[in-house]
Parts: sequence; structure tokens; C-alpha cells
Amino acid sequence: MNVKHLAAKIFTPGLKRFSNLHKGKTCYIFGDGPSIKWFNLSEFSNHPAICCGQIPFHKDFHKLDVKYILITEPWLFVPKLFQPNITYLHQLVHIANEYKNLIVSTPEKEFFVSLSNRFALTGKNIHYVYRGLPQIRNKTDALLGNFDLFGGSFHAALSLAYYMGFKKAYLIGFDGWTIQPARALRWYELGPGEFFEPTNFALDFLRALRPEIDIYTISKDGESCNVKNISYESFTGKAPKYSENHELLTNRHLNILATFPEYKIFSNKIVETK
Repeated sequence: MNVKHLAAKIFTPGLKRFSNLHKGKTCYIFGDGPSIKWFNLSEFSNHPAICCGQIPFHKDFHKLDVKYILITEPWLFVPKLFQPNITYLHQLVHIANEYKNLIVSTPEKEFFVSLSNRFALTGKNIHYVYRGLPQIRNKTDALLGNFDLFGGSFHAALSLAYYMGFKKAYLIGFDGWTIQPARALRWYELGPGEFFEPTNFALDFLRALRPEIDIYTISKDGESCNVKNISYESFTGKAPKYSENHELLTNRHLNILATFPEYKIFSNKIVETK
């Protein structure tokens, strides 16, 4: 047992109750990529879902069967006085408060947050994660000890899906990790996103998972070099249709997200889309 497994075993023993909870089943995993703007979320309601980022603020969030929500940002819910001196954390306070409201208003959903928030955020539907899995059940668990499993949404969501026993996972909105050409920006920001050249495909991590879980990505019209790609149209039988951020979020949530200065939420410019 390496140090990541040992730390997780000591500090996050509550995760053990999720081991193989969905053995052999299929799930959707939602990220914040701009491809979300072309997708009708109601097309993804037939399997349980894990989501990350700001998907809970999407107008059609309620149409998904979301059971698990990941918030991996360390120290996010800790009062400013006790947070590390990192400027962007202090700028996320309004988003953190909105997540607190969501946690209280949706007790049926399970939330997974960084262990660093242990004394700032508690509740029956709050669970803590820290770097590794709390037990070694097989060879794959041992291999995953080579990675920081909860250092970011991509690794965290897939690790959780695997640990829960899901046999098939459809990734939606992980444009920067699994889709080529990749698009930057996020679905709740203004515009369709700009193409860029990604440098991290998590090949070693995915290689460790591949014997245990079939991983697909659903794209608007792209390809993938590290997982199996399926176009939205072939998956749903419907053509993708672009929607701008103000069509996907309420004015209230647009304004909350706009409090974080790095997000491009509003503009006077007219955005052209293909």
C-alpha cells in the first residue's frame, strides 16, 4: 500500500461504502467543455450521472439522473481567513456559496469534496476525497496508486466511476482531454470555444483503467486518440444544435459565475458560430 492509498484509508474511510455500488452498470460523466453547448442534455437521462464543474447550474440539469457531484477544488469552502493566500480562491466565494445552497436543497445527491474542506463543510450527503482510493481490492486499484486520483475533475470522475463498479462510462464535455480538435473555454462562457493543441491525454491513467471500464467520449464532430469516440448525432439520432450561454443559464447564475474574473460570461460582441 503506497502513501496515497494509506492517506485515503486513514482520512476518507467513508468512501468504502461506494465500492462496487453500481457494479456492471453504465454511467454518464459530465465536464465543463464547450461541446455541451451543442447538446440537448435530456438525451442523456437514461443512465445515472456523475458531474463536475458548473453543470448543476445548467437550466436542464434537472433532466439528468445525477446521483454524484464532484467538487475537487481544495479549500473552496474554507472561510477566507483560513484559506491559503491564493487570489483565485477568494474570488470564488459566490460560486462556493451557490454550491452550498445546492447541497442543502438536494439532499438526495451525493457530493464529493476535497478533504481540505473537512471542517468547513459537513452533512449526510458530503463525502471527502484525497489523492487515492481507501482500499486495494485488485491489481487495478494498486496501479491507480501511481496517480493523484482526485487532483482534477477528469481523473476524479473516472476514478469514482471505476471504484463504484460502472462497466461503461460516456464522457460528455471533456473537450480538452478526449476530443480532437480540442476546444478551450467552458460551456457557460461566451462563444463556441477556440481550438487548441492539447498536451495531456492521460494515456497511462487510461491504460490502467481500460481493462476494468469501457470509456467513450461523445463529441460534436471530432475524433479521439485515447478513448472511443461517438458523435452526438450517431448516439442520439439528432443533429447537434448550438445554444449560447445565456440560453443555458438563468440570469442569476450568469451573474454568479461572472463574479469570477477569469470567466468570460458577458460581452457586447455578436458571436458567430458554425
